[in-house]
Amino acid sequence: MKLPPRAALLLVLLGCSNLTGDNGVVALELRLPSPAIVERNDTLLLRARALNLSGDSVAAAIVWRTPDTTLVLDSTGRVTSTLTSGTGRVQAITGSLRSDLVTLTIRRRSDTLSLTGATADTVPATDSASAALLAAVRSLAPDTVGILNTTILYEVVDSATVQGKLHFAGGALAIRATTGVDGAPAVPVTLRKAPGTTPPGQAQVRVSARRPSGVAVPGSGQVFTVVFQ
Repeated sequence: MKLPPRAALLLVLLGCSNLTGDNGVVALELRLPSPAIVERNDTLLLRARALNLSGDSVAAAIVWRTPDTTLVLDSTGRVTSTLTSGTGRVQAITGSLRSDLVTLTIRRRSDTLSLTGATADTVPATDSASAALLAAVRSLAPDTVGILNTTILYEVVDSATVQGKLHFAGGALAIRATTGVDGAPAVPVTLRKAPGTTPPGQAQVRVSARRPSGVAVPGSGQVFTVVFQ
């Protein structure tokens, strides 16, 4: 049987030791976060699916292993690290079928999301956008440093009342900003007036961030208030 394009792609990306494993399994689809990062003392749950020749999911027992001492990994795919940097490789196994080794990057723990600038801003009638809404994700121990390449979510709290009147860059009422080396958005985030509309008197913007495991970073839920004159 000819492999459909989706299944063929998975085999190329993930590899296998035998073409066909138990229960007709031909490939393992690893479902890892992107980017593939694990933070110090944060537990990430790795996921994978066993696929047959048609590219369909097959019930199969999948276990995980690592050849590296930089990671602490159990057979169910729960992985963590006590380090603050480096890498570690993981591999999914079902029967005699093995995925390729995939590298996880280890980084310091995201300890806090802080508002680093003014929590309120007034936009004059002559201006089209707020000042930059300054926030940063940081690690606090053993010293304070920014977390690079994580995401801060900015979202207008009462979006229904400002729909069509305000927006972030790109036109939406929510935006995910990628952080630079200081833990703050590499591209500053501002709230903009929509041309030709009358803005509301004020709007609130909530910020949040999550660790790779999905756990909210402490400090998530804080808000900026933007007043429009």
